[in-house]
Amino acid sequence: MVGSWLCGPCRSRIRRLEEPLCRRCGAEVESARTDCGCRSRLKALSRLRSAAAYEGPVEVALQRFKYHGWRRLAGPLALLMAERLVLEGLPARWAIAVPLHSSRQRQRGFNQSELLMRELSKRLALSRPPGELVRTRPTPPQVGHDRRWRLDNVRDAFEWRGAHLEARPILLIDDVATTGATLEACAAALRAGGSGPVMGVSVARVNV
Repeated sequence: MVGSWLCGPCRSRIRRLEEPLCRRCGAEVESARTDCGCRSRLKALSRLRSAAAYEGPVEVALQRFKYHGWRRLAGPLALLMAERLVLEGLPARWAIAVPLHSSRQRQRGFNQSELLMRELSKRLALSRPPGELVRTRPTPPQVGHDRRWRLDNVRDAFEWRGAHLEARPILLIDDVATTGATLEACAAALRAGGSGPVMGVSVARVNV
């Protein structure tokens, strides 16, 4: 039972992303043959999938979760991600969250993606790879900028610190995906650390 943190009526108003989706980035496209152009900018990230559109109850829930400290929403939101992954097929047993810079995490008090990853791991029996993905420098917020700016803003902003990842596939968890720039930069760091395919998974997708 989801409970009052994301009630039944709210769940019924969530718009799940509908096929056809871009096979790589998961954006809604006009037909299965449509090329959305993501391959030119998403090179390290093998695939990106989101549970729902960033609108309605999901947008409200994520705003409250991320900016107002409603941490108990991590469970219901992770359940949406788990449902999407069941449909997709689970491609990995390792999961890791998009990290915040230490200064941002101190300010917010928690990393929302980390909370989602923990809840998702409970539901799907995922484990954490031996090491840490870190954000090596603070970056300005991505909101309000175009794709090129976003890619440049987070390029080389992440680093894998830990054992070689032995070509193992990894699920990379975030709350919201827009252009996929942050997930791409994280995936590049994981691939440099020796991982196999990196699949990005988010609760919601912004339509751009």
